[in-house]
Amino acid sequence: MNLAALHDAAMVARLVGAGHPCCAGVVLAHESGLGCVGSWVEGNPLDPDFLLELELPGPRAILWSGSLGESLFADEPRNWMPSGRAALAAFCDSAARPLGIAGKRMCFRPHARHVLSDVQGSLSFLREREGQPFGIALAPADLFTPDMLRDAEDHLARAIGSLGHLADVLLVEDLKPGADGGLERVPFGEGVLPAGRYARLLREHVPAATPIVLPSGGFAGAAERLRAASAG
Repeated sequence: MNLAALHDAAMVARLVGAGHPCCAGVVLAHESGLGCVGSWVEGNPLDPDFLLELELPGPRAILWSGSLGESLFADEPRNWMPSGRAALAAFCDSAARPLGIAGKRMCFRPHARHVLSDVQGSLSFLREREGQPFGIALAPADLFTPDMLRDAEDHLARAIGSLGHLADVLLVEDLKPGADGGLERVPFGEGVLPAGRYARLLREHVPAATPIVLPSGGFAGAAERLRAASAG
């Protein structure tokens, strides 16, 4: 299992003596010799004021697919209409040439409230952008809404079974119900998603070379639980 950790970029910048982080997070390989897997870029790429700095650590820029809402995680129906896909297409069209010049890939992290919100939309995006410097950073937990928890195994199987072999990276977290009625992301094995099934799906559908990314906070415990569940 090719584990990697998502670190806070400001902390990494302080450790290496950099004056200012150019991204929100840095994904660093844990045991393999791959070094920096990519950079996590916060913000809404569909915001007219969004600027992407391509002088980022690693070969990939990982970011949300964005929203047409007033805030990034607002419930915005236009995201799932032609206007949402058109906005993402325009962003990709404008980014394709600079990405090629920089030798980078842009990997979108689907989320249930964003333009890329589900498995089918992500598959369609990959087909449309085949041969271009774009990919998917699959975070299965991000595709859930609260009502989907009761069929968690089925939803995990669909997401990982359909996209696990196509994704550039897998971002692995767990979920638990939040105090506001929503969902809260927690380290793998600390929430309500079926850990054994989750781990087996990763083992069966994700190529060995694909980075499995865990947050740096709680990394050791999550990695131990993931290895144990995968072996079970």
